[in-house]
Amino acid sequence: MTLRIGCVGCGNMGGAIMSGLARPGTRNENRNSAYTLCGYNRTASRMQALEKAGVRVMASPLGVAENADIILLAVKPYQIREIMEQIRPALNKGKVILSVAAGITMHSLQQWAEALCPVVRCMPNTPALVGMGVFALCFDDPALGNERRQDILRLFSGLGQCVEMAEDKFTAFSALIGAGPAYVFAMMQGLVQAGVTMGFPHAQARQMVTALFAGSARMAEEDATPLGQLRDNVCSPGGLTIAGVNALDRAGLTGLLVDAVLAASARGAEMERNNG
Repeated sequence: MTLRIGCVGCGNMGGAIMSGLARPGTRNENRNSAYTLCGYNRTASRMQALEKAGVRVMASPLGVAENADIILLAVKPYQIREIMEQIRPALNKGKVILSVAAGITMHSLQQWAEALCPVVRCMPNTPALVGMGVFALCFDDPALGNERRQDILRLFSGLGQCVEMAEDKFTAFSALIGAGPAYVFAMMQGLVQAGVTMGFPHAQARQMVTALFAGSARMAEEDATPLGQLRDNVCSPGGLTIAGVNALDRAGLTGLLVDAVLAASARGAEMERNNG
């Protein structure tokens, strides 16, 4: 049986997910049956690359809902209710609403769907575009059957790591992992800038820094040694690394990262209250 996946809002996040699903190999390697893709975006030009990749372009959100079993909503949070009203005529028990909108609760999604179909909350991050995303999934809607739950898990496992999570952890996840690529790219940009300052061509500095982060992440993934110890292992007594680490400690890098995540979490909680 062909599973039909549709996306309303193929911008940054929705586009990343759909691009990942359309990537060669994803369909056959991670699913037992084929699936088809369709999507809609208010700015039609954003659909051009996706159309070339095999995503069928629809003329409206309702068109997506009519032609999809799993309906991914990737529009801005303030647009979710309006979109739900537009697609409601196409909703039935065989479909699932899957929202990636930050701050929109399961209660609101269920209310706006008028119990016509089950709803799922998902919080992804943008590395889904290259098959290395992290997806928090909330399956708390009792109307959701196990078959559709497994469909969704298989679907997103082809784009990265899936983590089943209670809804009350979503804001924390969003602040740490959903927003996380922005923190990482900021650190990468700083290191590239340092490299250019020391005379490396920009392209070379970026290539080296990218490899640095990829290798360090692999070490952290495969080695259970505490991160602080992995850092200390690089620091020779009286060497250049400890001088750099001391500068980071004086600047309070760790505290700044914690503050950034907590600020994002506070904003997420505010969004939950306003949209909940």
